Amino acid sequence: MTTIDKLEDVQGIVFSGYNKYMANCSYYLLKIDAAAKTKSWLKNLVEQNQITHGADKATAETENRISLAISYSGFEKLQLDQDSLYSFELSFREGMHSEHRSALLGDRGINDPSQWQWGSGGNSVDLLFILFSKNDAIHSASCKYHEKAFKGAGLSVVQRLDAGQKKQNDNGFAVEHFGFADGVSDPLVDGFPTTSGTGDIATGEFLLGYPNQYDGKLTKMPQLGASGDALGKNGTYLVLRQLKQDVGAFWAFMEEEAARQGITADYLAAKFVGRWKSGAVVEPDQDTDPNKVDNSFNFTKDPHGQGCPLGSHIRRANPRSVGLGATEAESLKVANRHRILRRGRSYGSFLANPAQDDGNERGLLFICLNANIERQFEFVQHTWINSVKFAGLYDEDDPLIGSAVEDNRNFTIQDLPIRRRVCGFQQFVTTKGGSYFFLPSLSALGLLGGS
Repeated sequence: MTTIDKLEDVQGIVFSGYNKYMANCSYYLLKIDAAAKTKSWLKNLVEQNQITHGADKATAETENRISLAISYSGFEKLQLDQDSLYSFELSFREGMHSEHRSALLGDRGINDPSQWQWGSGGNSVDLLFILFSKNDAIHSASCKYHEKAFKGAGLSVVQRLDAGQKKQNDNGFAVEHFGFADGVSDPLVDGFPTTSGTGDIATGEFLLGYPNQYDGKLTKMPQLGASGDALGKNGTYLVLRQLKQDVGAFWAFMEEEAARQGITADYLAAKFVGRWKSGAVVEPDQDTDPNKVDNSFNFTKDPHGQGCPLGSHIRRANPRSVGLGATEAESLKVANRHRILRRGRSYGSFLANPAQDDGNERGLLFICLNANIERQFEFVQHTWINSVKFAGLYDEDDPLIGSAVEDNRNFTIQDLPIRRRVCGFQQFVTTKGGSYFFLPSLSALGLLGGS
């Protein structure tokens, strides 16, 4: 079992999304206008213990939690030397909005960065400041305090993204706007204080400076001039994407298509997701939600997708131990090299009737952590989510968040005695903004503030 050197040096969001005690959350997307003032502000944040660290666990009495991440343009404005800047991985340096990365991610058509509300062009982002609060009153006061501090720190707000109301199902899982349990299958990470015993995934997959899952070595870390690995150790890369969900269109289509095929809308939607609304995986010979969640499955009992379809969302996001190698063990080994750790929340109000849209925007503020953006987040998005040839398929991408096929999309359900085909549906999720950030350790933030 790996031991993390100093939990007090790791930002707390690495270990927790604070869903239990922090009802409110705002994501401030900031631009640096005066670097000297911003550095002083960074130094004060660290010295005053405002950035939450991993040894400081939230309780029912905790009022706030704060996390801070920096984009490549942010590091440039903080005047890192050229060698330090080029020590970051290429995907981070190029940026999510770049021609190369956006093509790789399938951000074309309605998802093209030119259509984004933030993250490209004049709306690029230098810093991500995440503020969690216990309740509405504390959050309102905290937001006012920090917004005033931003002005004095030479920072301007590009966008403020507020997480919406929290909703949980009977099993205690957060529910996203389509109505399904969210965050059911985050990996158990070796050495994390939230993991009892030895985790399935190596510490170095989500925290730099520790052995990774890929080859058991240390993933290349960003360097800070003569101080060696001080910038990278106990840090990680953070991916943020704002994903708008067209909930009304999704459920209207489910109801219409289900009626045409003589099945229920809940059954059809569960096949798209690969799980029932409760979070239970869809199994063969199952047409209703068992409401019993066991995340220890590995698809070996459903190799042909007759329960959870081969092209369903959860199967693409994590194929587990089927289809990636000659044996179950080899497949699992491959899958575990490409895991991500999710820390996002939903935004916007929940519809009273999901099939009737009210015209308001809602969706997911997707955040994931990974030690290597290209091998983890981008690989999953490009090679599994958007692949039209995944698992032997030939003309379909992820039915929920895929963007390889823009219109007239298709989905195969490996039902018995014959398969079903769902054809001609639209994209129900649209990317409205995004950026890559680095989440430094507290000691690295202190160095940046004092440079």
